[in-house]
Amino acid sequence: MLYTAQHLSLACIEVLVHVDKSQLPRGYVWSKTELPAAPMILAFESLSSIVSCQAAGLAWVNAVHHLAIRVPSVIIPEEFNVLVNPLHAAYSSLVWTDPQPFRFDPRLFIAEPQTL
Repeated sequence: MLYTAQHLSLACIEVLVHVDKSQLPRGYVWSKTELPAAPMILAFESLSSIVSCQAAGLAWVNAVHHLAIRVPSVIIPEEFNVLVNPLHAAYSSLVWTDPQPFRFDPRLFIAEPQTL
């Protein structure tokens, strides 16, 4: 399954929660594609239940009914990540833009948060 986001800013935040905050990630690139249809939202029991989310995603990818589906971001539930199914027949016809460099702003990696 290809895990993407509707917006580059959400993709950045999704990466940030998984990286070591003491090291600035280097060498990241981004690319985008246009989907042939707007993806529907995947329904599952609870956003806070990892098991429920994973089970719903696994069932969806194995069913191979849809090329892509939207799922709420755990970090920002009002925004959506887009899961793309590489098992779907239309997956190989997606056209991606050339990869573009992405630079994380160093201020995102301040070791000690400051209270405003």
